[in-house]
Amino acid sequence: MSSETTTLFSREETLGRRYPLFIERLLLLLVVIGFVVLHPKVLEMIDGTFGTIVAWCGLPLFLLLCSELIGRLVQTIHSDK
Repeated sequence: MSSETTTLFSREETLGRRYPLFIERLLLLLVVIGFVVLHPKVLEMIDGTFGTIVAWCGLPLFLLLCSELIGRLVQTIHSDK
């Protein structure tokens, strides 16, 4: 056996630039801060059981969705260069 490392289809691959993980960590931190800040406001705006569901389930999912979209946008911009 050869000690060379090869790819599955024996193609040439080059290493790209490192992905800036600190951006995703910063986005996640902003999501947590945004949840803490916006949660009481959402509970205040929407009353009853529906308001509780929106504040505890909908808001975190919405904030994580926004974070994921921004992360994918950064990844697209980063891979184009």
